[in-house]
Amino acid sequence: MRVEGFDFPDDLLYMRGHVWVGLKDKTARIGLTSLGSSLTKEIVHVDLPDNGEEFNAMEPMASFETIKSVTEVSAPFKCMVSQVNETLLDDPSLINKDPYGEGWILEASILEDSRDNLMDVKSAAEYFKNIFLKEKERYAGIYE
Repeated sequence: MRVEGFDFPDDLLYMRGHVWVGLKDKTARIGLTSLGSSLTKEIVHVDLPDNGEEFNAMEPMASFETIKSVTEVSAPFKCMVSQVNETLLDDPSLINKDPYGEGWILEASILEDSRDNLMDVKSAAEYFKNIFLKEKERYAGIYE
């Protein structure tokens, strides 16, 4: 699905913090949405957790830094990190270039499968469209 020119693949779930979650059996692959990667231009550094590290739902588990800010990525549910994308340590810009492909952040084993913090693509599209329109309205006239 496309929202205001940004892709939101139908087979993923989404969190409010511009995070996507791909589920396969008891494993979740986690990354930043195309809208989120556009809003956080020029990622220059990532902090990744250690394999085996456990996190509760909504607990910060990774972060990335731009030239202007630091943003945290929260756990969608109770999970244990099984793999991190170590390529990001050398090239964090992959998150900006290919957020749904080579720019994935980590994989985690699901310890408690609660989807309270996740939205399907239809709900996410509406949520992110509203955010986009509010931002567009907020900055109306600046870029015209």
